[in-house]
Amino acid sequence: MSQRIRPARRLYQQGMATLTVAIILFVAMAAGMVFTSRNLVMEQRTSANQYRATLAMEAAEAGLEWATAMLNKPEKVNSACTTSAAVADQRFKARYLSIDLTTGILTPAAGSVHAACVSGAGGWTCSCPAAGSAPSVSGGSGIQPAFAVVLQASATAGTVRVTSYGCTSAITGITCNGDAAATVSVALGGVSGLATPPAAPLTARGRVSVGNSAFGVENGDPTSNGITINAGMDIDAPRARITTVPGSPPAASMVANDATLRNTTEDQMFATFFGMTKDSYKALPALKRITCPCTETTISNAYDQGVRQFWLDGNLDMNANLTIGSETDPVLIVVDGALTMRGTLRVFGVIYSTAITWDDTGGGAALLQGAAISEGNFTGNGTPDYYYDPNVLTKLRLDQASYVRVPGSWRDF
Repeated sequence: MSQRIRPARRLYQQGMATLTVAIILFVAMAAGMVFTSRNLVMEQRTSANQYRATLAMEAAEAGLEWATAMLNKPEKVNSACTTSAAVADQRFKARYLSIDLTTGILTPAAGSVHAACVSGAGGWTCSCPAAGSAPSVSGGSGIQPAFAVVLQASATAGTVRVTSYGCTSAITGITCNGDAAATVSVALGGVSGLATPPAAPLTARGRVSVGNSAFGVENGDPTSNGITINAGMDIDAPRARITTVPGSPPAASMVANDATLRNTTEDQMFATFFGMTKDSYKALPALKRITCPCTETTISNAYDQGVRQFWLDGNLDMNANLTIGSETDPVLIVVDGALTMRGTLRVFGVIYSTAITWDDTGGGAALLQGAAISEGNFTGNGTPDYYYDPNVLTKLRLDQASYVRVPGSWRDF
């Protein structure tokens, strides 16, 4: 009996189905990989854009912090924004801001941009040109964060607005040459170094004793009632040369046994004139803090470097024929210790100390034009002159300030 052989057609058909399914799966996998790759590329681009945007924003914020620090820098700076001792150079604040001593309004110097910095392999490079000139910073290829700083006028006394333009690479004016840019702005308010000026050229919480010395005290300012000496205890100055406002008896201008002075603590007395505690005051960024004992040379050298506001930890002994400060650019010195002055010293400004002695037995043209304040006693001899100058006090009150951010004033664009 013969057998019938079946063809293998069905087996071939089953193999074709398997191949077809495999091809479909591979196509689906390829499509999925293409889709995934496309999403990955998009995410990479988004991430890169976010990185550059964040970098530009951080550069702009760095510009705000840098400008605040530079406005508070007590020393002079050169065109590269670094500390300078050159006579022709100025402090950053004096270079780009002027103050109206009547209104307290700060006016920025002319120019669309005042300073700029760019980051490179060696760190930040900055440009602080003369007022009215454009800063110049250049960077290489690739990402190099940069910022440009503009100071803007404010209608509020003692306040200035700082706008910073951040960029991922070199910046020309306020034009970003990179892939991303950001702009932020904040108002800075000044914390005065002398909140309430004294009403007399010589103020002491304790006694004022000069014996028979013919030292001079003058106050012709009617707004301060012409007070020449204000003491918490007695005043021993029978031969003092007293000059006050016209029509007022010289003896009446010397206020002794002032209970408001005598009954205050040292810290309370300090806060009366400076508006804060000693710990807060000596932490002000615009102030130069020096460890003593030291001499007038320490003060004079720092003044030549641009410092106008001092805190001295320890005793200060000034004994030289020199001048510190001027009528238009006075100095503010706080001595957390005893102060002794000798010789033909001339000081324009305000001196505050725990105790003051002026030994001027050698005679000469010794002068303090502004005011002196002692937490304790004041003793002296010779013929120095204390001249109350309201313009010097106003200059110190308005111009010697540390700048801090005004709450709620930050904004971006």
